Amino acid sequence: MPAIELDEHTHGKVVFAARVMGCTPSEVVRRLVELWSTTEEADSESDAVRVYAVYRSERVEGLFDPATRTLTVTDGPGAGQVFPSPSAAAMAVIQTINPDRSTPNANGWSFWRLTRSGEELKSLRRQTRTM
Repeated sequence: MPAIELDEHTHGKVVFAARVMGCTPSEVVRRLVELWSTTEEADSESDAVRVYAVYRSERVEGLFDPATRTLTVTDGPGAGQVFPSPSAAAMAVIQTINPDRSTPNANGWSFWRLTRSGEELKSLRRQTRTM
């Protein structure tokens, strides 16, 4: 398997990111490369915004469409499903990962984060209100 060299500081950050994301350091690098190599292509086709959530150490990725306010889960539990709102998507993810939770109520605007910045999805609502 090919290897890459990282300085100690960068290696520490990759290891920390892996811990937070609940995956391996190589998975962190793979996701970053994948994100940056496909972002331009995805952004040019639509106005969808890449989002993610981490629930019980499991990362789920999706695309949020600001025009319709729908959220499509693209990777993780529920991949391929389109939900009518960020909250509906969040509740479905929670129910799938933790089926013992009786009422998986969730605020999707706080549950999902923007992939590019890590901000909560609700930051987009504030931006569109001020425009």
